[in-house]
Amino acid sequence: EAPYVTNTIRGRVVWLADALTRLHGIKTVPEARDRILALETADGQLYPLVEDVRGRAFRYDKRLREMNVELLVRQHRGSPMVQIVRVFELTDKGRFEIDYWCEICSIALFELKDCDCCQGPIELRRQPAKVD
Repeated sequence: EAPYVTNTIRGRVVWLADALTRLHGIKTVPEARDRILALETADGQLYPLVEDVRGRAFRYDKRLREMNVELLVRQHRGSPMVQIVRVFELTDKGRFEIDYWCEICSIALFELKDCDCCQGPIELRRQPAKVD
């Protein structure tokens, strides 16, 4: 049996504490406000995100939290958290794969920071997604 299942989920990435208050009236302590990110679906389902390199991108780049996204995720057996594999922005113009790009080194990165290679600036990149 595989240690995880792969799923696609759609919605917006939000701070979990804010969503719990808004959706369920659950009050959290102030320091919990910016601790855990979650994907919130249109019907209010919350999927807490593993904060690895791809998950951390949503912490550091507010633009990502403003997007309607489709996430390809892994959910490991026994864990409520989901681990992001790929990020897509959903717009009225289509579906776009999201990453960061260093123009100098021609390499993709998965979070907003200086380039791993040249230490220069990188940019948010949106590429039309291929049909899977």
